[in-house]
Amino acid sequence: MRWLALLLICLLTQCAPPEQQTSSTTPRTLLAIFAHPDDEATVSPVLAKYAAAGVTVYLAIATDGRYGVTDHAKIPAGDSLATVRREEAKCAAEKLGIQPPILFGLHDQLKMGEGMGPLNEQLNTMRTRIAELFTSLKPDVVITWGASGWTGHHDHRLVSTVVTEVFQTQKWNKPVQLYFSAIPTGNLPANSSMQLATVDSSFLSVKIPVSESDYEKALASWHCHKSQYTPQSIEGMHQLLKASLKSTAYFMPVAVSSIEKNSLF
Repeated sequence: MRWLALLLICLLTQCAPPEQQTSSTTPRTLLAIFAHPDDEATVSPVLAKYAAAGVTVYLAIATDGRYGVTDHAKIPAGDSLATVRREEAKCAAEKLGIQPPILFGLHDQLKMGEGMGPLNEQLNTMRTRIAELFTSLKPDVVITWGASGWTGHHDHRLVSTVVTEVFQTQKWNKPVQLYFSAIPTGNLPANSSMQLATVDSSFLSVKIPVSESDYEKALASWHCHKSQYTPQSIEGMHQLLKASLKSTAYFMPVAVSSIEKNSLF
């Protein structure tokens, strides 16, 4: 399995130059960072794929999801819902075969309704936690969303921004590469009930094939999030993503050119 894990990581990282490459026996680590418990569903087939190939896969979740109230679950907003969603995140990670989730425990909506002071405290904590993960886990690859956060949700956008900000603060030895997950423009079915942001395929240069087995694990993990979805809604969204992605996960590499120029053109 080691050669397969190396091959898959090579596909995801586009292969480092020879001087940066390590032996095939060196463990590889992938870190995905998202806003809420259940957000991993956007890339869960990829997480399952790499975990099965022997890569150590971590999922970090920024907020506690305490405001994700649904009619069918009838769990009030607050600590009780946050507790339920924490357990759901653990269940989802287990179904995917990845490491237990890393929960920042920040306030859902990042306290933005309380003013700039509390919001900035939440963002500063997030920056610190992400930098600590980069240092302690030394991931080869980090995955998050791009500017839209897939759905346009403000928490999604802020998490994406902070992950990118921390990644760009310095030249890390690891993580080597940051990737934004996206759906190619034009791939959503015309009758889609979900409004998802898309990215032109010319920007999505990394394309990872995912198998039916990967999708099965992803679906099983999605069913852990019972407080958020009914079985029927899960099946509908799962089929929508499968139809949109067509057995491929698309990523945009976030990289800084090392070539100095004195013009933007």
